[in-house]
Amino acid sequence: MNTTQQALLRLHLTPGLGRIALFKLHHYFGSFDAALQAPPQHWREAGLTEALCHKIPAENGEKFQQTYRTLASQQIQLISFWDDAYPSLLREIHDPPALLYLRGQLPEQECFAIVGSRRATSAGLTLTRELANTLAQHEVCIVSGLARGVDSAAHRGALDAKGATIAVLGCGIDRIYPPENSKLFHEIQQKNAIITEYPPETPPLAGHFPGRNRIISGLSRG
Repeated sequence: MNTTQQALLRLHLTPGLGRIALFKLHHYFGSFDAALQAPPQHWREAGLTEALCHKIPAENGEKFQQTYRTLASQQIQLISFWDDAYPSLLREIHDPPALLYLRGQLPEQECFAIVGSRRATSAGLTLTRELANTLAQHEVCIVSGLARGVDSAAHRGALDAKGATIAVLGCGIDRIYPPENSKLFHEIQQKNAIITEYPPETPPLAGHFPGRNRIISGLSRG
């Protein structure tokens, strides 16, 4: 992890400092390293409160160091909005994530989203799996949310075809939710991609899933 990524990670871990604030900081200071070095009054000029400066985790503090160790031990990558590796379609939505946490590798194929009920019928799950399988055979990457039901069937169909799939989480990338999808999670990670905008240890709260869904949509052509 380079110094720019470390600076962004510290800011991303700051309580009360969200996506919009990160964009404001980058726009005003030109880099996150510069934002960290700026005096509090300059943050006010950037449209943020000075109090946020005092909440930034220290580089040698437990919160940052624990997250850093998690990212390193689990080979989790950071991709920011300003990186060339950031998904081009996702960059075009009106509220793109400032930072993505990634396990695995993002496929280069065109993406198609398949999401649906957690309580789908047996026939619905079979149809979903067959559709995902067919699309994957035609080199279309299947994007879904790793949820029970339709999402799981979509990922499984793509994997059965030895195709590409991306799982977008509504929790930290070190959390497997739902827990029964542990095997599916690890299969996707090995050859495809798992991403989230939430830092490690973030629980799967209900309010996170609309944000997850915008990423699923933003990655996909259809």
